[in-house]
Amino acid sequence: MKVNLEPTAPEVRIEIIPLIDVIFCILTFFILAALGLTRQQAISLDLPKATTGAPQVREMLVVSVDPVGQTYVEKEPVSRDQLKQILLNYTKTQPNGLMVLNASQLVSYNEVVQVLDLLRSVGGNRVALATAPEGNAQATPTPSILPPPPVSNPSLDPVQPFGSPGSGLGAPPLPSNPTRAPGTTPSTTRTP
Repeated sequence: MKVNLEPTAPEVRIEIIPLIDVIFCILTFFILAALGLTRQQAISLDLPKATTGAPQVREMLVVSVDPVGQTYVEKEPVSRDQLKQILLNYTKTQPNGLMVLNASQLVSYNEVVQVLDLLRSVGGNRVALATAPEGNAQATPTPSILPPPPVSNPSLDPVQPFGSPGSGLGAPPLPSNPTRAPGTTPSTTRTP
């Protein structure tokens, strides 16, 4: 009977499961790093749709107004005074830079006009309104250049909201039936 006194060499194997785990961890890291490097220029808003306008790629300052009227510059909330200072600094450093206003569809018209007025008052002659393409509401905003502000001409007559007094166009007539509160029924009188 022969006894083998030499220890047997362990069998060498390459384990593939830990290798796959490491590869997936590295892949996950690179995907997350790539997502972090993409820069979103403005807060997420539901922009109005437009059929005209072409995307413009250049250096721009993005000003956003959310549905509650809060103003943002490059996703940072700012007050109107801070916005004015930021805009003044931007026009000094980028005299030909484009200022883009992203306004939500739900924001009041008054808020949009106030911010547009502020953008133009600081000397911004390149102001744009961002819109979303008609087919895709979540696409990249497309700034459309606004025309230069009109020169005021005091010799022009002001526009009357309901026409001139002698034109026969006046305010709409008042309803002849008295109105009642919603949910109430008209009272009826009974004769005995």
